[in-house]
Amino acid sequence: MNVNLYHALGFAAGVGVTLLVFLLIRRIWQGKWRVGSDYDERQKAAQGVAYRNAFWTMVVYLLLGWVLNLFDVELSTSPLFLFVGVLLGVLVYAVSCILLDAYMGLNDNPRRWMVVTAVIAAVNLVCALCNAHNSAVWTANLLCGLLLIAVLIAFGVRALLHPNQEDET
Repeated sequence: MNVNLYHALGFAAGVGVTLLVFLLIRRIWQGKWRVGSDYDERQKAAQGVAYRNAFWTMVVYLLLGWVLNLFDVELSTSPLFLFVGVLLGVLVYAVSCILLDAYMGLNDNPRRWMVVTAVIAAVNLVCALCNAHNSAVWTANLLCGLLLIAVLIAFGVRALLHPNQEDET
């Protein structure tokens, strides 16, 4: 195949994916698929605590970057450093919500979300292995995969700490 055919196939695939995403968003917007979760007051309060934990984690991380920058450490100004900070904030929020039992709404199926998280983690790790020659893509996929594995570990720890809780769904 020549390069123009690859370009045309990529363009057609992009248009197709864009149309599918548009149709999905339209269907959700019209209310035909319920996406939202129902949280009780205790869960909303716990999510607030998790937001606070994630916020202060990111503040401390960025202050660390500022201090490193004062000592002329070039790592603190790299996009990777900032990306790791965002992932660290997301990780603290997710683990806090999981451990405080505010990660799932009352109408959610935990097994389904764990399977989805595991699949996305596996895809990220496979992409990291396939893109080992491109350091930026490799690092981003590896870090996202590791973040999702940490979330799955938090799910497992939560299940071990509270073995008597049954899934309602």
